[in-house]
Amino acid sequence: MAKKIWIKANGNGAIATGHIRRCMTIAYELMQKGCEVTYILSDDDSDHTLHELSKEGGDEYDSIILHTKYSQPLQDMEALRVLMDEEKPDFFLIDSYFVTEEYFSELRSLIKELGLNTKLGYIDDLYKFDYDVDFIVNYDLKVPEDFYSAKVQLLGGQYAPLRRQFGCTDYKIHSHAKKLFLSAGGTDPYRIIRDILNEIYFDENSPCRDVLDFTGMTCEVIVGPLFEEDYVKELEDMADRNAAITLHFNPGNMAQIMKKCDFAVSAGGTTLYELCAIGVPTVVYAMADNQVQFVKVFDELGAAKYAGDVRDDRRLIQKIVTWGTAAVDNPGFRQRMSDKARGIIDGKGAEKIAAAIVEMI
Repeated sequence: MAKKIWIKANGNGAIATGHIRRCMTIAYELMQKGCEVTYILSDDDSDHTLHELSKEGGDEYDSIILHTKYSQPLQDMEALRVLMDEEKPDFFLIDSYFVTEEYFSELRSLIKELGLNTKLGYIDDLYKFDYDVDFIVNYDLKVPEDFYSAKVQLLGGQYAPLRRQFGCTDYKIHSHAKKLFLSAGGTDPYRIIRDILNEIYFDENSPCRDVLDFTGMTCEVIVGPLFEEDYVKELEDMADRNAAITLHFNPGNMAQIMKKCDFAVSAGGTTLYELCAIGVPTVVYAMADNQVQFVKVFDELGAAKYAGDVRDDRRLIQKIVTWGTAAVDNPGFRQRMSDKARGIIDGKGAEKIAAAIVEMI
């Protein structure tokens, strides 16, 4: 019989899509290995997010909706008691910032009470406590030694769970940068993409005006699945006004889009790891507490340039544009950053995680 894997993750306008998206890459690899994978979701919003993201790769994932509040995971226990007794999962992978020590304690007690052999796994990047699990994944570039006690520990950038398309690519640095990749991830609550496009294409006093005249700069813009409707319309109006702007909605060929770009601007998150796996020189910004420290490590290692935190840095847009302007005709600078990035992220993390899960069960 196929091994049953459960994945707990949620996604919506408040917490974005990162948890569901990175788990999808692991789910795909597990399914390739013959496992039966089911998403355990709190609400209808998360189910909608899962299926919208599924359209990118053309894959479908089974899901169960608990009808609980995503920020209060202890509400899950009553429904999990019935489901676990019926389904008897072999492995339960959890990806949520809201789980607590009490949550894991109750989950352990429930598994014991039901007489199950379900193994627990967790994807961490907050270091809130030593999680009571059998299997831990943390793909930060620098992970504190001896922080975790889980039997299986997959730590470091080599375990970044990326889609297979990022695992084997060639990337060329051109003498002059002419194409920009621009992403904020699944959602853009601060509308930074709009502000960057305005600075590049519509503000006559922008410091990059001469650069645009020299290179004919074009921009590949990723429109996230949780962008608000009025915001999408605003971006579409910008693209209509300037042919240099191309919008991409839920693209299934993200690696190919990245590969043809000379540099990138991205929020911290999975997209940054994808850009590094391809080797695209990137300026990165933070827009959440959990992003700040880890993106600074990319900067320290020379794999990306950190511009600041969108929430409190009034000069963020100007710093991003200044960096891009300086990088346009400096292929050596871009090559060094590209080489550093590809040396850290190999794009095969999801495959390694799936293999370790299968080996455990």
